[in-house]
Amino acid sequence: MSLLIFTTLFLSVTTSCKKNNDTPPETVEIFPLKVGNHWVFMTTKADSSKFSHVNDVSKDTLINSEQWFILTYDTLIRTICKNTSLGWWFLYESKSSLTPDLYWKYPASVDEEYTTADSSLVRVVSINESVTVPAGTFICYHYHLIHYKEAYECEEYLAPGFGLIKHIVYVSGSGSSKIAEVTNLVSYNLY
Repeated sequence: MSLLIFTTLFLSVTTSCKKNNDTPPETVEIFPLKVGNHWVFMTTKADSSKFSHVNDVSKDTLINSEQWFILTYDTLIRTICKNTSLGWWFLYESKSSLTPDLYWKYPASVDEEYTTADSSLVRVVSINESVTVPAGTFICYHYHLIHYKEAYECEEYLAPGFGLIKHIVYVSGSGSSKIAEVTNLVSYNLY
């Protein structure tokens, strides 16, 4: 009898407690920008030569009262970038000014197209493509880019909450028929 009373009391207490669903889920960014985030990549060229490189979010800064982040590529190249509800932005540097430019639209729809400030055409190929690299298997947004100024095309795979997973660059002038290099995520440390 006491077991029946305990079970009834336990069920009434646990079913009367409900989870608060009023709090919004944590926002997932297409390319997470927190100081200390670190990615290691391996690039394989068409001639089979390989080299590794790293991306780090080295610091944040205020520009026009907005928080931006400094993303480094092997400590040599710095990109000033941020996430908004529209996706990942960077500051495009023209001759006389810095212009915020949407680079990876997120969220986005399949077949959506847009042009960046540097005249690159971006098309969203997929929003749920499974991509396996040395760092694991990720569900990715797949972007196809045509860089008109540099005369080449590439594929970029980004996993929301993880960032860049895979990057395929095609030989200049070949469209998307001849691969020049493939870069894969090897490891990462995100905060």
